[in-house]
Amino acid sequence: MRWQSSIFAIALVLAAALTAAAQTSTLDFYNSGVHKYRQGDLDGAIADFSKAIEIDPGYWKAYNNRGLVKRKKGDLDGALKDYGRSIELNPNNAAAYSNRGVARRDKGDLDGALADYARALQLDPNDSYTYNNRGSVRADKQDIQGAIADFSRAIELQPDFAEAYFNRSVCKRRQGDENGARADRAKAIQLDPQFGKN
Repeated sequence: MRWQSSIFAIALVLAAALTAAAQTSTLDFYNSGVHKYRQGDLDGAIADFSKAIEIDPGYWKAYNNRGLVKRKKGDLDGALKDYGRSIELNPNNAAAYSNRGVARRDKGDLDGALADYARALQLDPNDSYTYNNRGSVRADKQDIQGAIADFSRAIELQPDFAEAYFNRSVCKRRQGDENGARADRAKAIQLDPQFGKN
């Protein structure tokens, strides 16, 4: 009886060690995918995120990040599928909703994008990037007041957000507020001289 208990205890230790090794491998592949993405190796990043998912099919972060890379490569359908899976696995994942909103806008699904941004902001009401992105979609839909409100909120949350100033300047110009548009454009250029080329 004692012998069987020892074998059972050894089996438990081995199972725990294998589980820890799999988790380490999942994290290793995930981190490698993030590194490759930052280095511009998009195919390598997709391969590493896919390997992390293969090891742990419930790893929602890997789906979200693989979606980012797929979108960057122009595979919008693949990106939408990965974001959707990430959301299924973690419905409180604000980033995946926000990222899916970007991909939906890219595909021309403005209403879908707005719905995703609304959910993302319910989950994380302090995400300046989501406000900026939603403002762009509102501008696309000719909701200039709503767009300006979103760009203004993005700036409140992140006062050095050059893109939000620039986007707000475009909307203010469309509204006929030339002085406000000039001031916002000047601020955008001050924060990021790239906006002087637009």
